[in-house]
Amino acid sequence: MIQFSILIPTFNNLDYLKLAIKSIKENSKYKHEIILHVNDGSDGTLEYAKKEQLIYTHSETNIGLCSAINKAATKISTKYVLYVHDDMYLCKNWDEFLEKEIENLENDLFYLSGTTYESHNIDNLYNPGN
Repeated sequence: MIQFSILIPTFNNLDYLKLAIKSIKENSKYKHEIILHVNDGSDGTLEYAKKEQLIYTHSETNIGLCSAINKAATKISTKYVLYVHDDMYLCKNWDEFLEKEIENLENDLFYLSGTTYESHNIDNLYNPGN
């Protein structure tokens, strides 16, 4: 079993963030560590993070993507890290597919990147855009 620390920077995008976190919780085979960096949070994101007992860091203003990820990274407690935008949706069993790919690698010196699917003009078996 592979567990990920999932880093999610967010800047007042609460509705999409909730959907992203819901997709992680509902579509993961394993339980993962979700770590937010809340930029500003005046839309209720900070209160949401506290209520849901999520791991988070916070800045009063928008400190930008790189600084947000660096702050969130200080909370990592797993071997593997996954970077997710607050408006992404993770498909069913995403972690199982990623685990199989990692097991095929020769060592732990890797960086894997994903593909975004759009809901139009797709000829895809899984049709994740819909």
